[in-house]
Amino acid sequence: MSVRQEKESSTSALSAQEVESRYGIDLTVAEVLRHALRYISLQMQLKINAAALSPLLSEMNDFGIGLLGPRDEARDLDFDAIAMSTGAPAHFVINQYYARMAIEHWGAERFEPGDVVIYNDPYRGGSHVNDVGAVMPIFHEGRLMGFAASITHWLDIGGPVPTGFGPGLQRDVYAEGIRLSPRLLYKRGELVRETVELFTEQTRIADISSNDLQVVKAALQVGADMVGHYVDRYGPDAYLSAVEYTLDYSERAVRRALLEIPDGTYHAEDHLDNDSEGDPMLLRCTVRKFGSEIEIDFSGSAREDWNGYACQWSDTVSAAHLGLQAILLESVPPNAGAYRPVHVVAPAGSCFHALPPMSTNSGHLFFLVKSTTLVKMAISQADPKLAVGENYDDICILSFAGIDTRLKHPIPFVYIRFPLGPFGGSALGDGCCYMPIEEGNAVETSIEFEEEAQPLLFLEREFVTDTAGAGMHRGGPATRVVIAPLVDSESTYQLEQCRFPTKGAFGGGGGSMASILLHKGSLARWSGLEELAEPEVVAGFADPDDGAPIDPDDARAVFRISKLAGVHFKAGDVIALQVAGAGGYGDPRERDPEAVRRDVRNEIVSPAEAERLYGADLG
Repeated sequence: MSVRQEKESSTSALSAQEVESRYGIDLTVAEVLRHALRYISLQMQLKINAAALSPLLSEMNDFGIGLLGPRDEARDLDFDAIAMSTGAPAHFVINQYYARMAIEHWGAERFEPGDVVIYNDPYRGGSHVNDVGAVMPIFHEGRLMGFAASITHWLDIGGPVPTGFGPGLQRDVYAEGIRLSPRLLYKRGELVRETVELFTEQTRIADISSNDLQVVKAALQVGADMVGHYVDRYGPDAYLSAVEYTLDYSERAVRRALLEIPDGTYHAEDHLDNDSEGDPMLLRCTVRKFGSEIEIDFSGSAREDWNGYACQWSDTVSAAHLGLQAILLESVPPNAGAYRPVHVVAPAGSCFHALPPMSTNSGHLFFLVKSTTLVKMAISQADPKLAVGENYDDICILSFAGIDTRLKHPIPFVYIRFPLGPFGGSALGDGCCYMPIEEGNAVETSIEFEEEAQPLLFLEREFVTDTAGAGMHRGGPATRVVIAPLVDSESTYQLEQCRFPTKGAFGGGGGSMASILLHKGSLARWSGLEELAEPEVVAGFADPDDGAPIDPDDARAVFRISKLAGVHFKAGDVIALQVAGAGGYGDPRERDPEAVRRDVRNEIVSPAEAERLYGADLG
């Protein structure tokens, strides 16, 4: 088939006769069930939102949940992900491998109604040990129709580091916390006590753990029950035919979108701020596009490194799909059909494909984001209308753990925040100023809730002037978050783009770099309306003599690595975390003068920078 014929075929919607011929069902039934599958996954998500105690699940949506089909060779089904909720997109693709490998390890023939199997081994198709997977079989009159499956990010998974993220302290996977091969959480609907005790005895948040394990089961049960309702109504054969139709629908949509990208080979290169020794890590991506197929190749990237500087192949594959989906002009329902035209190369032993016993709990986040960015950077070269400036390019972390002494009876607390940030400018307009990274789609919990629940005080959260990448369409500005712990705390931080500014596209300027600053013992000063103590660089470029911020181009500047665990802050210290500004798109001199004036009014750009970067006459 020629490319022209392929394009004509892939852009033609299937007629009712074609649906009947291919799948043996009515087009209306096929469409009703296709939408029903997504609706079921959304209902499963709402169950977790409503009942979970962990704010990562109830507030942030840091989980993925949905449905898998059965294994049926005649229908070309292989425990495929057929519908996913709107939680964290990184889990959509990973669920495909994570759940399948757990099912195969346990044995599909061993499942009985009411069983729930859980697992969290990164080397069995997962990403990091904090992401706990679970599957429940869906039976209809003794016939296996598929599975309900979830991945939930656990706030604490045991081990030496609260929250589980331990860059610099977790040399290998054995230091990360509980690691579970697939095992029963529920057997024929009955809770397995020994499995629950692994969480209640080995994590710092036993009350949250015991509740949320049961919430996961309840959410999976919602999916199983709702699938049963539709199978009862339409019959098992019609249901499975609709599963085939749903997967093929997404495949056709992706192939149609790929035809809009010019054929060719495109390259992108970036760096991670540092490895375990403090040196930058080279990251490379080559995209080869022809017709309705695309290959995304991460060969040439740095080798894996100890202490958390590596990720799983499943993270990289997920990121490749997300990078492509993020840059396509039309959205595609996420399921295994959408993944068929995309081929990913992640060389074993590279930072994008860790081998045992490498730690991946921390690297899961920053390599996941970087590989997504590399895909967008490469495809941006194919067509200006697809190009986008680099976003804040990070799933950054700031965590605190210790003893909350505000109450009559002190209790342990574990807190983690994932600050959001800006996106890059594109052919369509300016970049968003504040939103979650593509891989997360996680809602940021309210400051009021966090101050009530944790011994923390938020002093500031605001945009920072002159941090947005300039362009015809500018990037979004950086955001600074200022927090003061009210008790002595152990902290982990992970922040990217502290060494390298974000990149613009098609003549756009780069955004500002990220940083973390410490003002020791300054909460009392802030309360008294005094100036904070002089800042000391925690992450970023520092003066070697006193640790003060310094121009990165100064020959004396030293780089303090931006990912570290086991850091201790005192009660009353003030910590200022600033994410990177996003890159711009296009020549800044072509920016609409009214847009420049609006940016000045909103303090996104100062008058001096407006004149320097945009040639604006504000008089």
